[in-house]
Amino acid sequence: MMEMHSFKKTPQVVSLLPEKQAEVTAKELFCFLSELCEWSQSCPLVYRGGLDRGKVIYLLFRDFAFSGDDFWQTFGQYFYVMNSRWKLDVFGTAYPSQETVWLTLEEKDGQCYGIQNTVSGKEVDTIHSFCLKIECGSCEEAHILQNLFRSDDWRKGIIVADWKYHQFFEKENIENHWENSCFCYGSLFEEVEPSDYLHALTLEQKVTLWTGFLENGFDYKEFEWLYLRISERAVENRVEWELALHIAMQNLRYTIRVSERGFELYDAQSERKYFNFNSRQYAQMAFLKILFPVNI
Repeated sequence: MMEMHSFKKTPQVVSLLPEKQAEVTAKELFCFLSELCEWSQSCPLVYRGGLDRGKVIYLLFRDFAFSGDDFWQTFGQYFYVMNSRWKLDVFGTAYPSQETVWLTLEEKDGQCYGIQNTVSGKEVDTIHSFCLKIECGSCEEAHILQNLFRSDDWRKGIIVADWKYHQFFEKENIENHWENSCFCYGSLFEEVEPSDYLHALTLEQKVTLWTGFLENGFDYKEFEWLYLRISERAVENRVEWELALHIAMQNLRYTIRVSERGFELYDAQSERKYFNFNSRQYAQMAFLKILFPVNI
């Protein structure tokens, strides 16, 4: 975005005293972004593109205003550390002039400074909206980070991803759980509960879980977590689990007949499917609890 304007440096220059860090991992980047979410009280829209064939990721925090000085005082250390691996820049808008503001780092004579640039060269006190540009080392890295950014529950610090990202989590020092589960769960913080993993799942991911069970009989670890939460009457967004089951059944062309005497479930080939609450499968028990929350 800096290519779109002829920027001038404003008088606002913040001297930073950052501490050096030997190695920077993606965990630090995710923690930085998680704190940005808490600071802005919003979650970002994620976009990848640019003339460099996709090495750049943009994260847009909407409906948010801040001061450049406050940003540098709060995140100057993070920004400096991240820049040793990824080139970071921040863009926003000044009102009422509506000119673009660009915040970046500058190192000179062994010192580090937070620099504010505007089109007019006039210093801006309040900046509206927050667009973070992250330049990655490769298109492959940008692709991975984009997918994980979009899979992150920023407030809980949990990343729900495909199993193929397990090695990335290990390499980047991100704690992860994957044993017997459908998804691989990365965690930025300690003391994470299974209920936090469930809460981080999207509707589409819940559909994937139900589909795996109905189509292939998979008894994923997630169903054990779900059943235990249902039994405790503490499951969050229960109607979303029911909607996900409904969508999965429709996609597989399953039909269900419910009466006072019971229910009958048929697959796409009109073959009846049988489920038992005395089953050792948590998936079956969770399935029946969703269908019959009062009766069972």
